[in-house]
Amino acid sequence: MTTTSHNPKQTMMRSFARVAGAVFLAASAACNTDQLNVRDYNRPTIEGVAKDPAGVQLLATGIVDVNRDNWFGMISDFGVFGRESYRYFSTDARSVSNYLIGIAGPKLDPQGFAAGTPLWNNRYSNMRNIVQFREAVDAATYVDAAGKRAAKGFANTIYALEVLYLIMSRDSLGVPVDITTNISQPAPFVARDSVYKFIIGTLDAAKADLQAGGGAFPFTLHSGWTGFTTPASFIRFNRAIAARANNYRGSLGCGAACYQAALTALGETWVPGLGAAVTQTALDVGVYHIFSTAAGDTPNTASFAQDAQNYAHASIVRDAQQRAGGAGPDARLVRKVTSLTNPVPSPGGFGIDATHNFTIYPTPGSNGAFVRAEELMLLRAEANIMTNNVAAALQDVNAVRTTSGGLPALASLGATQAAQLDALLYEKRYSLLYEGHRWHDLRRYGRLNTLPLDRPNHFIARVVPIPTTECDARVVKPNGC
Repeated sequence: MTTTSHNPKQTMMRSFARVAGAVFLAASAACNTDQLNVRDYNRPTIEGVAKDPAGVQLLATGIVDVNRDNWFGMISDFGVFGRESYRYFSTDARSVSNYLIGIAGPKLDPQGFAAGTPLWNNRYSNMRNIVQFREAVDAATYVDAAGKRAAKGFANTIYALEVLYLIMSRDSLGVPVDITTNISQPAPFVARDSVYKFIIGTLDAAKADLQAGGGAFPFTLHSGWTGFTTPASFIRFNRAIAARANNYRGSLGCGAACYQAALTALGETWVPGLGAAVTQTALDVGVYHIFSTAAGDTPNTASFAQDAQNYAHASIVRDAQQRAGGAGPDARLVRKVTSLTNPVPSPGGFGIDATHNFTIYPTPGSNGAFVRAEELMLLRAEANIMTNNVAAALQDVNAVRTTSGGLPALASLGATQAAQLDALLYEKRYSLLYEGHRWHDLRRYGRLNTLPLDRPNHFIARVVPIPTTECDARVVKPNGC
């Protein structure tokens, strides 16, 4: 298991201990035959949770919540690295100096907050929560055999997703993947391709568990999972993440075999049929994080209304294609970005003035996507480009660009595979704007050098470094320490 440290961004962590503690607190309040026997609610046991019918529900809710609470930090950091966004605090320049200037190399500072939370510590904390959740489910006397398979399929799907986020940030450095409950034994680092094999294998095993999981989970998922709340329907989400992971691995050396696996996985999702007429509503069907301003809940800090520090990078506006007949720029830009009344200067004078902010998440209660049908169509287009089925890819690209972007259909994606990928990456840039994809997409296709440098002393981060605390905790230092 990796080390953890204090979270400077104050991200709420609903750990296994905290959530499970609530189980015992409720049980104690309901029935306490020995008031002098005070339990330690901060250190519940697997056996205790396994006997309480509320335990599995609370633990499953905690896993989903922790994943949600790391979402904004990830899309914000990836957005800055991928020149989708700026993060300007008037009193703190680190989101510019650390992220865009870095330290000698140039590179990101392994002691900076970009290296630790939420792109490292909190991911591993939730992976540990999942390991303990699986143990609690295995021991639960109130969950039948099918329910245990269903719960395991859910847990391992989220576990694989956490590892996917980790390797997206560390790439060639690799990451640990096999987390145990023994915190004194750090898990070994695994090379990038093996990490992707682990992710895909874990998702495939989770699918098999979901298939054997009966008609219902032994817990309830929130409204952001509507349409995916049974083991059978949850498989569609599992396959969407598998398609994403196979495309990523395909672009990093696996090639046609992985792209074919992605196409197979996509056939088990909710992606609209090839050539079918689509609406924006259909493109937005997916799985979402739910935010709110209710007491004790988490608001969406990607919303400018909640946190007026997040700005759209100037290139997003500059590079947008135009709709026909003088109708204006790409409709995705119009929906997602708006001009500021007054430019906002970079703190410390390290960057350039911000002139636009995002309207993708209009309120603190706006949802944030795990994955949407719009992404699935573009993943299918990518897999088809890379397996030389360009005609099929063109259908998906045009369906997305005309429906979501209001742009004229393309007659061709281009004569070369490089040109075809450029056309695809344009659509992904605006369709998935500020959802956490662009930096990784450009890196895996060798296009980081196309990102703009706003000032001569800026650089493009290729990877997020291994945190110094992680390196210090290991006798054998992994690559990147």
